[in-house]
Amino acid sequence: IYRRTMQVHMDKLEEAMKIATEQAKIFKDLTGNDELVSFQIGGNPRTIRWTTIGDMMTGDAMEMDAKISADPRMIDSMKKMQGVFVEGTIQDEMRVVFN
Repeated sequence: IYRRTMQVHMDKLEEAMKIATEQAKIFKDLTGNDELVSFQIGGNPRTIRWTTIGDMMTGDAMEMDAKISADPRMIDSMKKMQGVFVEGTIQDEMRVVFN
């Protein structure tokens, strides 16, 4: 399981959800894998989390990352994040499911 969480500026949650959903669709187009996008209820609701569940150790992960990072749609989508997501708040987590 891979999770990336970022904080969102106070009045930008709806815009952040649109951007994150757009990025999940691009991710699906490029990798064939689903990416779940969510926001928290309770606690800090001004966060967006992308979650990918699956075997991330197959194939060439660095090659896939380079492909996603170089995709013009993803580059355009990432530019939209400025002023919506709080810079410096990325938290990445990779977990191994063992059952």
